[in-house]
Amino acid sequence: MPEANRKKVIRLLGVGFDTDDGHIRITKGENYDVLMGSDESHEFIQQLIQKIEAELKARGLKLDDMTPEEFSAFVKTVM
Repeated sequence: MPEANRKKVIRLLGVGFDTDDGHIRITKGENYDVLMGSDESHEFIQQLIQKIEAELKARGLKLDDMTPEEFSAFVKTVM
């Protein structure tokens, strides 16, 4: 398939590495996935990603239109 016809699939992925309770936590949103983590870290990551998504929407931006460098700079303004 020619490069111009390929559709980019852009998603945010949050992964928590601090679980010790045996639970497998997976949360899927429209443009994100949060995997694993303790109950607290899983919820924190989920809220952070939702905050990023809300700010993108408020500014009329899409993940698909941003380079990794632009996204990194954007996230720094959100945090």
